[in-house]
Amino acid sequence: MIKRISLVFLLGFILYLFTVSIENLADIYNSAGKDFFRDNGFYDTGSMNLVTAIYLDYRLFDSLFEAGILLIAVSGVMWISQHNTLEKNATFMLDKQKTPELFITFSRLLYPVMLLFGMYVIINGHLSPGGGFQGGAIVATAILILYYIDISKSIDVNKILTIEKFLFISLLSVAFMSLITRNEVFTNFIPLDGSTALKSIYLILLNMIIGAKVALGLIAIFTAFLKEGR
Repeated sequence: MIKRISLVFLLGFILYLFTVSIENLADIYNSAGKDFFRDNGFYDTGSMNLVTAIYLDYRLFDSLFEAGILLIAVSGVMWISQHNTLEKNATFMLDKQKTPELFITFSRLLYPVMLLFGMYVIINGHLSPGGGFQGGAIVATAILILYYIDISKSIDVNKILTIEKFLFISLLSVAFMSLITRNEVFTNFIPLDGSTALKSIYLILLNMIIGAKVALGLIAIFTAFLKEGR
């Protein structure tokens, strides 16, 4: 009984705090930030997709942190799924005889479409919804399908992890180039008075690096889980 009464008082206290916090919501939250990005986002970054403008330019530090978190997560999965066997690669098709031919045929037809669509999402992330994170997930799915339907395919997750580390270093290097051109870090290295076409080159470059990194990271995680299941 005492626990129930305490729970009711706790919920009431939380409701009170919530009510107080939203009393001046209109004063705390305004449209200043939204108006700034709408009016200056394209000219400052060269991106018609304001989400890309924010996470690859205005708030690039956040994206670098997210990419670092992904690298740590992949490394953690690799460490947890370590094996003492001599096998270095995980064979994707565990039993090809049990896989329907219709699935194999359909996957082979779907693979190039998914791969091209993933690359399109990555490259055009500054023009339409998408970008490196979304496109990388699509590319990873396409590649995993290809490896899953072919018993001869294998992947060395250690090499993937090494490549991903180099991609993360490349990402940091591109982010620091603005220190030379703008005397700022973690922003577009094209001068602010440069054309929007030149600024978009920076966005495409970062999206390609992030897309490759995300794709490799997801492939490594899936491969490690598959190998662990065997």
